[in-house]
Amino acid sequence: MASNKRERFREQKNFLQKNRNTIVYLIVLLALLGSLMGWRLLPDQVSVQVAGSGVDVIRRPKNVMLLVHLGMTGAFCALFWRWPREIAYFVGAVISLLLVFNLLAANLGVA
Repeated sequence: MASNKRERFREQKNFLQKNRNTIVYLIVLLALLGSLMGWRLLPDQVSVQVAGSGVDVIRRPKNVMLLVHLGMTGAFCALFWRWPREIAYFVGAVISLLLVFNLLAANLGVA
């Protein structure tokens, strides 16, 4: 029973380890492109949290928020590149990449 739990994600872990360079380069490239788009298109103050009624609750400087999201993506990508069989680092990198594009969508009125 214990060996079944350890073997459950073996194929996914092998795929992640085999293709880690490509995955990391793709995630970093997308994060850089999203940050550059945000740097160019977003206003100086961006909304971090929006209430259900559409009113901005928290506003922060755009450069700080873009650097925070880009830094999170870079940190998780570095951890994933170092330990590619840890799925948690891959998931963290993907979620932080999604946060970059969520910041764009929320402040450009796409969503």
